[in-house]
Amino acid sequence: MKLKRIFTISLLLVFAITLFCSTSFSKQGTLTGQVVDGFGKVVKDVEVKIKGTEFVAKTDENGQYSIGYNPGKIVISFRKKGYARQTSTLNIRETSVVSVPKLTFWKCPESGGVFLIRMEDYKKFEYAGFNSERDDNSISFYVKGEPTKIECPEDAFVKGHLGLMLLDHSMEEPLVVGKSLYRVTDNNLIGNIEFKSGDWAVEKVEDEYSEVSSKVGLRFITLEPGKYYYCIGQLTLRSKLGFGYYFEIIAPGSSDKNGA
Repeated sequence: MKLKRIFTISLLLVFAITLFCSTSFSKQGTLTGQVVDGFGKVVKDVEVKIKGTEFVAKTDENGQYSIGYNPGKIVISFRKKGYARQTSTLNIRETSVVSVPKLTFWKCPESGGVFLIRMEDYKKFEYAGFNSERDDNSISFYVKGEPTKIECPEDAFVKGHLGLMLLDHSMEEPLVVGKSLYRVTDNNLIGNIEFKSGDWAVEKVEDEYSEVSSKVGLRFITLEPGKYYYCIGQLTLRSKLGFGYYFEIIAPGSSDKNGA
């Protein structure tokens, strides 16, 4: 009798577990979305995965994907060789077909540096050093080399200013976000510091930085025509030599036609 009771309980447990698994499986939902690159073109064969689960999919010829999920906090990872790895976090309580916002998946340039994002490709800014010259009263900073020239049609400027979106790519982790933008004046002069008064004749320009991954970030800036220098780090009284990225925005209608 006792053996029969144990057998009955075992059957009930097996039935309950089977029912629970079946119910859990039936409560899965589906995420759908599309992946495009920074130029608006679809990206196929991107691995889409729900972290901590076995749900995985790939984008098709149209950059679209469909993947299962369990309700709760969902972390979706996107991976493809040659592109910046990205993640997206969602909190979904219901089980249904959920359309995920389109993902912009940034392709990594072959080298590190700061790049102008154009309509169809990237253009790398010239990697240039700077040096300091001191006398008894002040220290001056000069960029060495020629800037990468940016020339755009007049209708690209708004009230004399040009809006730029830049890609900051590091070949090593973590991404060096400590870049300071300075305006360069005549004779490639970044600026100077007076020792006695401590006055800074250095025009620092603020930009907006957004991290994409540990190796890739986006910079947004609106500038008027002129020369600019992205210094790796900052200029200080102790600065002697350093490096950064040098570029020039050509004024509309300028006679200089060597722009990019």
